[in-house]
Amino acid sequence: MGEPISVAAGRGARGTPMGRSSAGRARRWRRRGSAGHGPGVRPWPDGPAGAGRARAAAGSAGRTTVTIKDGVMSHSWRGWCLLRPGLMLYGGAVGGNRPHAHHAVQLIISAEPFTMADAHGGRVTTRVAVVPPDTRHAVLAGSPRALLVHLDPRSLAGRSLLARSGTGPRATAWPPSLARTRPTGGSPAPAMTGPAATGPAFGAGARPLMFAEPPIGHARAAEVAGALRTVELWTGLGGSDGVPLHPAVEAAIAAIPALLGHGPVRLRAVADEVHLSPSRLAHLFGAQVGIPLRPYVRWLRLQRAIHLVAGGETLTAAAHGAGFTDGPHFTRAFRVAFGNAPSELAAAIDWVP
Repeated sequence: MGEPISVAAGRGARGTPMGRSSAGRARRWRRRGSAGHGPGVRPWPDGPAGAGRARAAAGSAGRTTVTIKDGVMSHSWRGWCLLRPGLMLYGGAVGGNRPHAHHAVQLIISAEPFTMADAHGGRVTTRVAVVPPDTRHAVLAGSPRALLVHLDPRSLAGRSLLARSGTGPRATAWPPSLARTRPTGGSPAPAMTGPAATGPAFGAGARPLMFAEPPIGHARAAEVAGALRTVELWTGLGGSDGVPLHPAVEAAIAAIPALLGHGPVRLRAVADEVHLSPSRLAHLFGAQVGIPLRPYVRWLRLQRAIHLVAGGETLTAAAHGAGFTDGPHFTRAFRVAFGNAPSELAAAIDWVP
Protein backbone atom coordinates (compact mmCIF):
# COMPACT_ATOMS: atom_id res chain seq x y z
CA MET A 1 0.00 0.00 0.00
CA GLY A 2 1.32 3.44 -0.95
CA GLU A 3 4.82 4.30 -2.11
CA PRO A 4 7.81 2.25 -0.95
CA ILE A 5 9.41 3.72 2.16
CA SER A 6 13.18 3.64 2.51
CA VAL A 7 15.08 3.23 5.77
CA ALA A 8 18.12 5.41 6.51
CA ALA A 9 21.12 4.09 8.40
CA GLY A 10 21.52 5.12 12.01
CA ARG A 11 20.81 4.13 15.58
CA GLY A 12 17.25 2.99 16.22
CA ALA A 13 15.12 4.04 19.15
CA ARG A 14 14.26 1.07 21.27
CA GLY A 15 10.64 0.15 21.92
CA THR A 16 7.62 2.37 21.58
CA PRO A 17 7.40 6.08 22.47
CA MET A 18 9.98 6.06 25.22
CA GLY A 19 12.94 8.39 25.88
CA ARG A 20 14.75 9.96 28.86
CA SER A 21 13.23 11.54 31.93
CA SER A 22 16.08 13.74 33.16
CA ALA A 23 16.57 17.24 31.80
CA GLY A 24 20.08 16.52 30.54
CA ARG A 25 19.02 13.40 28.72
CA ALA A 26 16.00 15.22 27.35
CA ARG A 27 18.27 17.88 25.83
CA ARG A 28 20.49 15.22 24.27
CA TRP A 29 17.38 13.46 22.91
CA ARG A 30 16.16 16.68 21.30
CA ARG A 31 19.59 17.60 19.91
CA ARG A 32 20.01 14.14 18.42
CA GLY A 33 16.54 14.42 16.90
CA SER A 34 14.76 11.88 14.78
CA ALA A 35 17.64 11.66 12.30
CA GLY A 36 19.69 9.95 15.00
CA HIS A 37 16.95 7.42 15.58
CA GLY A 38 17.55 5.75 12.21
CA PRO A 39 14.45 3.78 11.19
CA GLY A 40 11.32 5.84 10.82
CA VAL A 41 12.25 7.89 7.74
CA ARG A 42 10.61 8.18 4.36
CA PRO A 43 11.61 9.85 1.05
CA TRP A 44 10.08 13.24 0.32
CA PRO A 45 9.23 12.96 -3.42
CA ASP A 46 9.42 16.63 -4.42
CA GLY A 47 13.02 17.46 -3.55
CA PRO A 48 13.88 20.76 -1.79
CA ALA A 49 10.48 22.30 -2.51
CA GLY A 50 8.76 19.32 -0.94
CA ALA A 51 11.12 19.49 2.02
CA GLY A 52 10.12 23.12 2.55
CA ARG A 53 6.46 22.14 2.58
CA ALA A 54 7.24 19.39 5.11
CA ARG A 55 8.87 21.93 7.43
CA ALA A 56 5.93 24.29 7.03
CA ALA A 57 3.44 21.50 7.75
CA ALA A 58 5.35 20.46 10.85
CA GLY A 59 5.45 24.04 12.07
CA SER A 60 1.72 24.52 11.60
CA ALA A 61 0.95 21.25 13.38
CA GLY A 62 3.12 22.28 16.34
CA ARG A 63 3.23 18.73 17.66
CA THR A 64 6.05 16.95 15.90
CA THR A 65 9.65 17.45 14.86
CA VAL A 66 10.52 16.76 11.22
CA THR A 67 14.13 16.44 10.14
CA ILE A 68 15.09 16.69 6.47
CA LYS A 69 18.42 15.26 5.38
CA ASP A 70 19.40 14.30 1.85
CA GLY A 71 15.80 14.58 0.72
CA VAL A 72 14.53 12.25 3.47
CA MET A 73 11.84 13.21 6.01
CA SER A 74 11.86 11.67 9.50
CA HIS A 75 9.34 12.04 12.34
CA SER A 76 10.32 11.85 16.01
CA TRP A 77 8.16 10.69 18.91
CA ARG A 78 6.28 13.64 20.38
CA GLY A 79 2.84 13.71 21.99
CA TRP A 80 0.81 12.82 25.07
CA CYS A 81 0.27 9.54 26.89
CA LEU A 82 -2.46 8.14 29.17
CA LEU A 83 -1.73 5.08 31.31
CA ARG A 84 -4.53 3.18 33.06
CA PRO A 85 -4.97 -0.40 34.24
CA GLY A 86 -5.14 -2.42 31.02
CA LEU A 87 -4.48 0.52 28.69
CA MET A 88 -1.65 2.72 27.46
CA LEU A 89 -2.85 5.34 24.96
CA TYR A 90 -0.40 7.58 23.09
CA GLY A 91 -1.35 10.35 20.68
CA GLY A 92 1.03 12.36 18.50
CA ALA A 93 3.90 11.76 16.12
CA VAL A 94 5.03 8.15 15.75
CA GLY A 95 8.69 7.64 14.90
CA GLY A 96 10.68 4.53 14.08
CA ASN A 97 11.92 1.93 16.57
CA ARG A 98 13.98 -1.21 16.75
CA PRO A 99 12.45 -4.70 16.56
CA HIS A 100 10.89 -5.56 19.92
CA ALA A 101 8.01 -7.48 21.49
CA HIS A 102 5.70 -6.88 24.44
CA HIS A 103 2.82 -8.69 26.11
CA ALA A 104 0.24 -6.05 25.17
CA VAL A 105 -1.99 -6.07 22.11
CA GLN A 106 -0.96 -3.07 20.01
CA LEU A 107 -3.25 -0.95 17.82
CA ILE A 108 -1.94 1.90 15.64
CA ILE A 109 -4.40 4.20 13.87
CA SER A 110 -2.78 6.84 11.67
CA ALA A 111 -3.87 9.77 9.54
CA GLU A 112 -1.11 8.88 7.05
CA PRO A 113 0.40 5.54 5.94
CA PHE A 114 3.18 4.08 8.07
CA THR A 115 5.38 1.03 7.50
CA MET A 116 5.99 -1.88 9.89
CA ALA A 117 8.13 -5.01 9.73
CA ASP A 118 7.81 -8.44 11.33
CA ALA A 119 10.43 -10.91 12.55
CA HIS A 120 10.29 -12.85 9.26
CA GLY A 121 11.40 -10.02 6.96
CA GLY A 122 7.89 -9.07 5.93
CA ARG A 123 6.70 -5.47 5.67
CA VAL A 124 3.39 -3.71 5.37
CA THR A 125 2.37 -0.10 4.71
CA THR A 126 -1.01 0.78 6.16
CA ARG A 127 -2.98 3.30 8.21
CA VAL A 128 -4.27 0.75 10.76
CA ALA A 129 -2.41 -2.20 12.31
CA VAL A 130 -3.17 -4.65 15.11
CA VAL A 131 -0.09 -6.49 16.43
CA PRO A 132 -0.78 -9.56 18.61
CA PRO A 133 0.87 -9.88 22.05
CA ASP A 134 4.42 -11.23 22.28
CA THR A 135 4.98 -10.66 18.54
CA ARG A 136 8.29 -9.14 17.42
CA HIS A 137 7.77 -6.02 15.29
CA ALA A 138 9.23 -2.63 14.39
CA VAL A 139 8.02 0.66 12.94
CA LEU A 140 10.21 1.42 9.93
CA ALA A 141 8.48 4.64 8.80
CA GLY A 142 6.27 6.57 11.18
CA SER A 143 3.53 9.16 10.93
CA PRO A 144 3.16 12.79 12.06
CA ARG A 145 -0.26 12.10 13.60
CA ALA A 146 -1.41 8.79 15.02
CA LEU A 147 -2.86 6.95 17.98
CA LEU A 148 -0.83 4.08 19.47
CA VAL A 149 -2.68 1.82 21.89
CA HIS A 150 -1.45 -0.98 24.17
CA LEU A 151 -4.17 -3.20 25.66
CA ASP A 152 -3.73 -6.01 28.17
CA PRO A 153 -4.55 -9.22 26.25
CA ARG A 154 -6.61 -10.47 29.22
CA SER A 155 -8.75 -7.34 29.32
CA LEU A 156 -12.21 -7.12 27.81
CA ALA A 157 -10.99 -4.58 25.25
CA GLY A 158 -7.84 -6.56 24.37
CA ARG A 159 -9.71 -9.83 23.85
CA SER A 160 -12.38 -8.12 21.79
CA LEU A 161 -9.84 -6.36 19.55
CA LEU A 162 -7.97 -9.62 18.89
CA ALA A 163 -11.21 -11.47 18.14
CA ARG A 164 -12.38 -8.78 15.72
CA SER A 165 -9.08 -8.30 13.89
CA GLY A 166 -8.10 -11.93 13.28
CA THR A 167 -4.44 -10.87 13.15
CA GLY A 168 -1.34 -13.11 13.14
CA PRO A 169 2.47 -13.04 13.42
CA ARG A 170 3.06 -11.82 9.84
CA ALA A 171 3.03 -8.11 9.04
CA THR A 172 0.66 -8.65 6.14
CA ALA A 173 -1.96 -9.86 8.64
CA TRP A 174 -1.75 -6.80 10.90
CA PRO A 175 -4.03 -4.45 8.91
CA PRO A 176 -7.55 -5.57 9.92
CA SER A 177 -9.73 -6.72 7.04
CA LEU A 178 -11.89 -4.02 5.44
CA ALA A 179 -15.00 -5.98 6.25
CA ARG A 180 -14.31 -5.46 9.93
CA THR A 181 -12.67 -2.03 9.87
CA ARG A 182 -14.75 0.01 7.46
CA PRO A 183 -15.82 3.24 9.20
CA THR A 184 -19.48 4.07 9.55
CA GLY A 185 -19.22 6.45 6.60
CA GLY A 186 -18.08 3.63 4.32
CA SER A 187 -14.54 4.82 3.54
CA PRO A 188 -12.35 1.85 2.56
CA ALA A 189 -9.24 3.35 4.20
CA PRO A 190 -9.88 4.04 7.90
CA ALA A 191 -7.68 6.60 9.60
CA MET A 192 -8.42 8.43 12.85
CA THR A 193 -12.03 7.26 12.99
CA GLY A 194 -13.49 4.04 14.30
CA PRO A 195 -15.01 1.14 12.41
CA ALA A 196 -18.62 0.12 12.28
CA ALA A 197 -19.65 -2.09 15.18
CA THR A 198 -19.23 -5.39 13.36
CA GLY A 199 -17.67 -8.65 14.47
CA PRO A 200 -17.83 -10.29 17.90
CA ALA A 201 -17.85 -8.14 20.99
CA PHE A 202 -17.72 -8.97 24.70
CA GLY A 203 -19.69 -7.78 27.67
CA ALA A 204 -22.35 -5.83 25.77
CA GLY A 205 -23.77 -3.02 27.87
CA ALA A 206 -20.73 -2.64 30.18
CA ARG A 207 -18.07 -0.01 29.47
CA PRO A 208 -14.62 -0.95 30.84
CA LEU A 209 -13.31 1.57 33.36
CA MET A 210 -10.22 2.13 31.20
CA PHE A 211 -12.45 4.16 28.86
CA ALA A 212 -13.73 6.55 31.54
CA GLU A 213 -13.49 10.26 30.71
CA PRO A 214 -10.22 12.04 31.65
CA PRO A 215 -10.29 14.73 34.36
CA ILE A 216 -12.31 17.79 33.35
CA GLY A 217 -10.16 20.89 33.10
CA HIS A 218 -6.99 19.18 31.87
CA ALA A 219 -5.57 20.89 28.80
CA ARG A 220 -5.86 17.72 26.72
CA ALA A 221 -9.15 16.44 28.18
CA ALA A 222 -11.20 16.84 24.99
CA GLU A 223 -8.47 15.35 22.77
CA VAL A 224 -7.94 12.36 25.07
CA ALA A 225 -11.70 11.78 25.41
CA GLY A 226 -12.03 11.65 21.63
CA ALA A 227 -9.13 9.21 21.39
CA LEU A 228 -10.71 6.96 24.03
CA ARG A 229 -13.96 6.89 22.04
CA THR A 230 -11.99 5.95 18.92
CA VAL A 231 -10.35 3.03 20.73
CA GLU A 232 -13.75 1.93 22.05
CA LEU A 233 -15.04 1.72 18.49
CA TRP A 234 -12.06 -0.29 17.29
CA THR A 235 -12.48 -2.78 20.14
CA GLY A 236 -16.18 -3.21 19.32
CA LEU A 237 -17.23 -1.67 22.64
CA GLY A 238 -18.35 1.68 21.23
CA GLY A 239 -22.03 0.95 21.85
CA SER A 240 -21.46 0.05 25.48
CA ASP A 241 -22.87 2.16 28.28
CA GLY A 242 -21.45 2.81 31.70
CA VAL A 243 -23.22 0.74 34.33
CA PRO A 244 -23.17 1.25 38.10
CA LEU A 245 -20.49 -0.82 39.76
CA HIS A 246 -21.31 -3.36 42.43
CA PRO A 247 -20.57 -1.74 45.83
CA ALA A 248 -17.97 -4.40 46.57
CA VAL A 249 -16.15 -3.66 43.28
CA GLU A 250 -16.17 0.06 44.09
CA ALA A 251 -14.80 -0.71 47.54
CA ALA A 252 -12.08 -2.95 46.06
CA ILE A 253 -10.98 -0.25 43.60
CA ALA A 254 -10.80 2.23 46.48
CA ALA A 255 -8.86 -0.19 48.74
CA ILE A 256 -6.22 -1.45 46.30
CA PRO A 257 -4.12 1.76 45.98
CA ALA A 258 -3.46 1.76 49.74
CA LEU A 259 -2.21 -1.84 49.49
CA LEU A 260 0.28 -1.26 46.67
CA GLY A 261 3.11 -0.06 48.89
CA HIS A 262 2.94 -3.12 51.15
CA GLY A 263 4.06 -5.84 48.77
CA PRO A 264 1.89 -8.33 46.86
CA VAL A 265 -1.84 -7.58 46.71
CA ARG A 266 -3.67 -10.87 47.23
CA LEU A 267 -7.20 -11.54 46.02
CA ARG A 268 -8.15 -12.94 49.42
CA ALA A 269 -6.93 -9.82 51.23
CA VAL A 270 -8.98 -7.58 48.93
CA ALA A 271 -12.00 -9.88 49.27
CA ASP A 272 -11.74 -9.69 53.06
CA GLU A 273 -11.66 -5.90 52.82
CA VAL A 274 -14.95 -5.83 50.89
CA HIS A 275 -16.61 -8.75 52.71
CA LEU A 276 -16.99 -11.08 49.72
CA SER A 277 -15.62 -14.51 48.93
CA PRO A 278 -12.54 -14.46 46.66
CA SER A 279 -14.37 -16.31 43.88
CA ARG A 280 -17.31 -13.91 43.94
CA LEU A 281 -15.08 -10.84 43.92
CA ALA A 282 -12.96 -12.24 41.09
CA HIS A 283 -16.08 -12.80 38.96
CA LEU A 284 -17.57 -9.37 39.67
CA PHE A 285 -14.28 -7.52 39.25
CA GLY A 286 -13.41 -9.07 35.88
CA ALA A 287 -16.95 -8.58 34.54
CA GLN A 288 -17.38 -4.97 35.63
CA VAL A 289 -13.86 -3.53 35.47
CA GLY A 290 -12.98 -5.27 32.21
CA ILE A 291 -9.70 -6.81 33.43
CA PRO A 292 -8.98 -9.47 36.08
CA LEU A 293 -7.81 -8.24 39.47
CA ARG A 294 -4.23 -9.54 39.27
CA PRO A 295 -3.27 -7.78 35.99
CA TYR A 296 -5.27 -4.74 37.17
CA VAL A 297 -2.94 -4.47 40.18
CA ARG A 298 0.14 -4.86 37.94
CA TRP A 299 -0.99 -2.05 35.63
CA LEU A 300 -1.87 0.11 38.62
CA ARG A 301 1.68 -0.31 39.95
CA LEU A 302 3.11 0.69 36.56
CA GLN A 303 0.79 3.71 36.45
CA ARG A 304 1.85 4.90 39.90
CA ALA A 305 5.54 4.37 39.18
CA ILE A 306 5.39 6.22 35.85
CA HIS A 307 3.66 9.20 37.41
CA LEU A 308 6.33 9.28 40.14
CA VAL A 309 9.09 9.21 37.50
CA ALA A 310 7.32 11.94 35.52
CA GLY A 311 7.20 13.97 38.74
CA GLY A 312 10.98 13.80 39.13
CA GLU A 313 11.51 10.71 41.31
CA THR A 314 14.37 8.31 40.60
CA LEU A 315 13.53 4.89 39.18
CA THR A 316 14.39 3.28 42.52
CA ALA A 317 12.19 5.66 44.52
CA ALA A 318 9.35 5.28 42.01
CA ALA A 319 9.64 1.49 42.12
CA HIS A 320 9.43 1.42 45.92
CA GLY A 321 6.58 3.94 45.92
CA ALA A 322 4.55 1.69 43.62
CA GLY A 323 5.28 -1.49 45.56
CA PHE A 324 7.90 -3.07 43.30
CA THR A 325 10.74 -4.89 45.04
CA ASP A 326 13.39 -2.63 43.49
CA GLY A 327 14.25 -0.70 40.35
CA PRO A 328 15.11 -3.78 38.25
CA HIS A 329 11.77 -5.38 39.21
CA PHE A 330 9.96 -2.27 37.94
CA THR A 331 12.07 -2.21 34.77
CA ARG A 332 11.34 -5.88 34.00
CA ALA A 333 7.60 -5.44 34.51
CA PHE A 334 7.58 -2.34 32.31
CA ARG A 335 9.59 -4.04 29.57
CA VAL A 336 7.27 -7.06 29.53
CA ALA A 337 4.23 -4.79 29.20
CA PHE A 338 5.56 -2.27 26.67
CA GLY A 339 8.75 -3.66 25.13
CA ASN A 340 11.24 -1.18 26.58
CA ALA A 341 12.63 0.26 29.81
CA PRO A 342 11.00 3.06 31.85
CA SER A 343 14.28 5.00 31.74
CA GLU A 344 13.59 5.51 28.04
CA LEU A 345 10.49 7.65 28.60
CA ALA A 346 10.22 10.12 25.76
CA ALA A 347 11.26 13.61 26.82
CA ALA A 348 8.50 15.14 24.71
CA ILE A 349 5.63 13.09 26.16
CA ASP A 350 2.96 14.89 28.18
CA TRP A 351 1.58 12.39 30.71
CA VAL A 352 -2.20 12.78 31.19
CA PRO A 353 -3.59 11.86 34.65
